[in-house]
Amino acid sequence: MILHKIFLIFLLRCTGLLSSDEFRTEFVLMRDGKKLAVDFYRSSTIEKLPAILEMTPYGRNLGFTFRGESEFWYRNGYIFVIADTRGTGDSEGDFEFFSEDGDDGFDLIEWIGKQPWSNGKVAMRGSSYSGTNQWYVAARKPKNLFCINPSATLGRPLDLPPYNNAFSLNWAFGWIAKSANLPNNSMKWINPDPSQWLKHRPLYTLDEFVTGRVLPLYRKFLQHPIIDSYWDLLVLKPDNYSQIDIPSLSFTGWFDGTMYGTIMHFKDISKHSPRKNDHFLIVGPYSHGNAPDGGLDFQTGKPIKHLGDLILEDNAFLPGLNMTKEFYDWCLKDGPRPSWKPAKVYITGTNAWREGSYFLTDNLEDKYLYLKSGNGAASIKGDGELDFDCPQYGSDSFEYNPDEPVKSDLSKNVVLPVDMNFYLNRSDFLVYTSQVVKQAFTIFGEVKLELTFSSSVRDTDFVAFLMDVDENNRSIKLGSKETFQLRTRYRYGFDKEVLMEPNKIYNLTIDMHEMGHTFLPGHRVRLAITSSFYPIISANLNTGNSIAFDMGPAIKCSQTIYHGMPSNGLTSRIHFKSNDLNKDCF
Repeated sequence: MILHKIFLIFLLRCTGLLSSDEFRTEFVLMRDGKKLAVDFYRSSTIEKLPAILEMTPYGRNLGFTFRGESEFWYRNGYIFVIADTRGTGDSEGDFEFFSEDGDDGFDLIEWIGKQPWSNGKVAMRGSSYSGTNQWYVAARKPKNLFCINPSATLGRPLDLPPYNNAFSLNWAFGWIAKSANLPNNSMKWINPDPSQWLKHRPLYTLDEFVTGRVLPLYRKFLQHPIIDSYWDLLVLKPDNYSQIDIPSLSFTGWFDGTMYGTIMHFKDISKHSPRKNDHFLIVGPYSHGNAPDGGLDFQTGKPIKHLGDLILEDNAFLPGLNMTKEFYDWCLKDGPRPSWKPAKVYITGTNAWREGSYFLTDNLEDKYLYLKSGNGAASIKGDGELDFDCPQYGSDSFEYNPDEPVKSDLSKNVVLPVDMNFYLNRSDFLVYTSQVVKQAFTIFGEVKLELTFSSSVRDTDFVAFLMDVDENNRSIKLGSKETFQLRTRYRYGFDKEVLMEPNKIYNLTIDMHEMGHTFLPGHRVRLAITSSFYPIISANLNTGNSIAFDMGPAIKCSQTIYHGMPSNGLTSRIHFKSNDLNKDCF
């Protein structure tokens, strides 16, 4: 540990992060007697300065944290403080997913306020996990916390890892076993090939099969397959938001997997906070990693122009770090209030920024595109269509085999936004495509897929993709998640499991979250539906048994999507929000 610290100090000096200032590590006592490891960069002068705190589970290093900004903040009159969250890195205690961070953050901020180098004013900085935990800390109302910068944040329970309870294996192993600095994680796995995971039963012990060790957090998630008291601890309610009387600035992106949570927090804090008008949201054409920096590379400061299968325009990028400094200068140094509107959003397609009360007010109209087909919508070669008019009664079917799921990143890495054409020739995809767009139209806000369906089994998955088909016939996937899906046992909510009667007709809604996109003339709207996208989500064995402990064997099933006859509820459609979507658009 001592040698590690000496090397780190040497590295910081060589990179200019230390200069004549003092790098310190402290072990700060929490209210329950546990100690958290904290690094800070103390000015060599006697001047008392405001502090910026990040609480991270990724280790106090230059990798997944904002530690590399230390020199920037010092040069601008701040002290940067970074702490290992409980049970990670050098901090004591057991790691619990967010549930201890509120109290620990309160105690850390109280400690910072008492230090001789602190002027008593603290802000928080972070994204992803270290962005989300800021909301729990702020809800505790530490008196020295003056503002927060929670970017790319998780929202509701079951957003991750069991997104809509179709368990996200890709995220679970990537985060728990590698990214998070937990005591038993490892970069080397004994069975790293996801194609081998399909043969393992049950899901509960897949962690040991893949990594060679038990991952307690992975198993804890699987032990709570519905929203119960475990997940409820992580739900911020209106009373929690009403306690937050400080400003916030949040960044996210249309291709950020945590976009939903970031927008959710913005809506709720703007509604319930005593300072309703002091919250700001930026939504750009960004991914999870580059959203907090306005689309720039945090190491080089240069725009990341190639994002998935798109090349971004020059106007897509913002000086995220300088905007955050302007925000902190207002909150911590009595500088001028930023002259921003509540929300600044970049509309893809037209590639233009808009500012206003987006997500807070809604004067848009509900619009629907109905699913229909003639001879059948199986694969991109079928005649599935999206249309404004509800069709005559009809249906489309496909077979789902859990032992042969659609394999996502086994054959092609999913880096959003991605061209989906690679997948659409499969017979277990239903594909629906609109006529060519004649007049541009913009969708904004929540998008939902309302399905009327039946299945030959008691439980299964439906997975959906919404795409913009461009002039080159690329099917560019829209939305913030690799997939949008619903495990049918949760069609009535995530607080209960209700199995189906085989071959009975049901309705469900797949939430595709917010989108802000313009379909341009010459383009088409495309929807694809299947039942798997492995290992982004675990393959549903279709048995209806416990997700964690199901031993199989997997059951093949027949899936049917119905369209037409809305009076009887037998219709499937996409629900948009738009002011300029009408029949003349096609």
